[in-house]
Amino acid sequence: MAKQKTILFLEDEEELLNTVGLLLREQGYNVIEANLGEDALKIAQQTNLDLILADIKLPGIDGFDFFKEVRKFEHCKKVPFVFLTAFNNMKAAVGAKKDGAAEYITKPFDFEYLVLRIKELVPL
Repeated sequence: MAKQKTILFLEDEEELLNTVGLLLREQGYNVIEANLGEDALKIAQQTNLDLILADIKLPGIDGFDFFKEVRKFEHCKKVPFVFLTAFNNMKAAVGAKKDGAAEYITKPFDFEYLVLRIKELVPL
């Protein structure tokens, strides 16, 4: 049996964190939730992740800085990174993709599209 794929989900909106976390678990993923970038960095440093899903506008360290910091961990350099954000800015999206993000999805988002992209990036 294949190892369950692990997703780190960084989101400060509690309801969205819980809802998306539950929905991804129902798809068969192991989801680790964090609502602060600093906490997510500690988790990323200590955990073998298959995908990172993160908001941009966060208290403390924001999603862009979190992305740069997590890429410093050797075991996270190639982990697909998906921004899920209300920050609907094409320049930011292009910059994120140039920096190596796998996807930049803006809120409100279609859950089916999110799941499709995650399954493409991290097949079960």
